[in-house]
Amino acid sequence: LMRGSLLRSFLVLHSVFTVARGDMVDRDDPTERTTKTDADPLSEGYGHGMLGEFLLDPAYINLNHGSFGTVARSVLEAQQGYVLQQEARPDPWFRDTYLTLLAQTRDLLAQECGLPDSSGLVLLENASAAVNSIFRSMKLSEGDIFVYFSTAYGMVKHTAAWLEESAGIRIVEVPLALPIKSNDCFISPLKEALESLTEEEKGRVKLATFSHVSSVPAFIEPISDLATLVKSFSPDAKVLVDGAHALGQIPLSIPSLGPIDYYLSNAHKWMYAPKGSAFLWTDPSCIDDLRPQPTVISSHNDVSGGTEYSERYGYTGTKDFTAYLSIADAIAFRKSLEESNGSVIEYTHGLGRWAGDYLTDKFNTMRLSPPEFEANLINIVLPTDDFELASKMQQDLYDDHGVYMLALKDEPTGLVFTRLSTQIYLDKSDFVRVGDLIQEYLKTAETVKA
Repeated sequence: LMRGSLLRSFLVLHSVFTVARGDMVDRDDPTERTTKTDADPLSEGYGHGMLGEFLLDPAYINLNHGSFGTVARSVLEAQQGYVLQQEARPDPWFRDTYLTLLAQTRDLLAQECGLPDSSGLVLLENASAAVNSIFRSMKLSEGDIFVYFSTAYGMVKHTAAWLEESAGIRIVEVPLALPIKSNDCFISPLKEALESLTEEEKGRVKLATFSHVSSVPAFIEPISDLATLVKSFSPDAKVLVDGAHALGQIPLSIPSLGPIDYYLSNAHKWMYAPKGSAFLWTDPSCIDDLRPQPTVISSHNDVSGGTEYSERYGYTGTKDFTAYLSIADAIAFRKSLEESNGSVIEYTHGLGRWAGDYLTDKFNTMRLSPPEFEANLINIVLPTDDFELASKMQQDLYDDHGVYMLALKDEPTGLVFTRLSTQIYLDKSDFVRVGDLIQEYLKTAETVKA
């Protein structure tokens, strides 16, 4: 059976998808989510009415969607349909059906990324697997240089550190100073770091890694300018863009990003796909008979040169690949939402701009960047410089109110901040609520301390 004719009658039991309120942890009444605000709603379609499209506990206010995402109910049902096909006829599935659906999914995803075709695009389980695939596929010599910003994701830093130990590479970490005020806050420190290298060292720059949307703090980086700058100093250097947070959060056109060589993103974070779904794009000039390779080389992968790039990643041993295929269903789900309710991005970005303005005004603090560097993730300085207290508040707000938000600290400046996520199942009242809870919590803590 192919995608359009899945038997929905054999899906997971209804109890898996529907959480009974009687089984909830006793927190604040979930009906408080309908708290009225003076501001007009951003959309008649998006907001709390969308909660039914997901599996979230109605007593849970998820202001940290960015870390793990949440799968749409219909997409998870579609994935279960693939699992049933897989288990009903394993041999035809792995030898034919899966590969046919995989090719279709790659084609759909390539269109979402503005690519002319899917020849350079493969699917894998997450951004970490993609970064490891590229980093560990490179031909390296002792003294080769990797460049990245201080805000690079921890996995990027840790993988580079492993290569530093195992292959003798050198790491150049470029510090970013907060708050970000303009593109120059990215470009100038990178230029300074590259200018500080000798001519020989410039020739040893092997890879520069940038985040399309960084994780913590969350900023949209000027990728085209950064990639062009690197190539101007080190023409042979490769540029990898870690777009883990990009797909579904911001408009994505890989060809418009300038002279980049690799791009990767997750589908589970902002595209409503299941966990274990991501992609890697490699420029054709960086593909040969041997490289790049997935982190698992399977019995189907002839590394002597007999396996095409897409085939290397298409089968990496027997496992459940159904999350990959569900990306197509996530794309379809999102398109159906937009046909009925308008642009997802316009709603989530608009909510982020409103929430950032509202909370910084309420706390009398600031954003860590102007709104044009934000999308669905906003960085708001908290009205305290006590990180230990803010961390306790993070746990207490979850335990007592079912609200999940992050308390974070920028070590160089000492700024204590939160990174909040917007999403189509949230509305202004959720940010009013978290603002009130934070303010009340910190005021009470100050009173007790006094």
